Amino acid sequence: MKISKNIHMIGSGNFGLSCSFDSNFYLIDFKDELVLIDSGSGVGFDTIIDNIKQDGLDPARISKLFLTHSHVDHAGGAFEFKKRFNCSVYMSEQEADLLEHGKEKDFALDIAKKTGLYSEEYQLPNCEVDKRLKNGDTVKAGGTEIKAINVPGHSKGSLCYFVNLPEGNALFSGDVVFADGLIEVLNCDGSELSDYRKYISRLSDLKTDILLPGHSLFVLSEGQKHINMAVSSLKLLFTPKNFA
Repeated sequence: MKISKNIHMIGSGNFGLSCSFDSNFYLIDFKDELVLIDSGSGVGFDTIIDNIKQDGLDPARISKLFLTHSHVDHAGGAFEFKKRFNCSVYMSEQEADLLEHGKEKDFALDIAKKTGLYSEEYQLPNCEVDKRLKNGDTVKAGGTEIKAINVPGHSKGSLCYFVNLPEGNALFSGDVVFADGLIEVLNCDGSELSDYRKYISRLSDLKTDILLPGHSLFVLSEGQKHINMAVSSLKLLFTPKNFA
């Protein structure tokens, strides 16, 4: 589903584009290469490939996969994308070992199954990470730079990816911040409101136009207003509105 000049949403359980397990995940069309932001759960992979082709894109052009974090609805498909298209996988240095070697309990997948978010049969295949990113790292793609911004809170290694595109400044925010200033703190290890308070200001001065979160609605203009709502709410006494 094409959502702007250069951005396509190729999977989403929320929008019915792919398996109900999936987060929103996106392709950036840089003409000379395709860059993937998150990978979904990996369930129903052929549907994802069909979505890409229906948008007139060749999945064989996917050169890079950037993961916002290691939770299975975002990272479960990484192994299959890397296997089929030999794309390079990028993610935070804090969570790379988890994706490469983690077991079900390490991903809180056991809790997610008990909550009813995943079937008991679901398994996340581990995936090799080609490049471990830290806050402020940049990666060149399509003649521009994709900047990694580490905002712990949802998870210790959560990364947002900021890129300047012809249609505006885009922030792929994973599960860090959502439309209307929502955040997402989970009841599991690594998810901490105190981390949100400490690090959310890293998103304050980006002048984001397009906000592309991992769930629910995306925002095609004035995205910074939604981010600033989250920043402001984390300075107040009461717990901010939580997406979960």
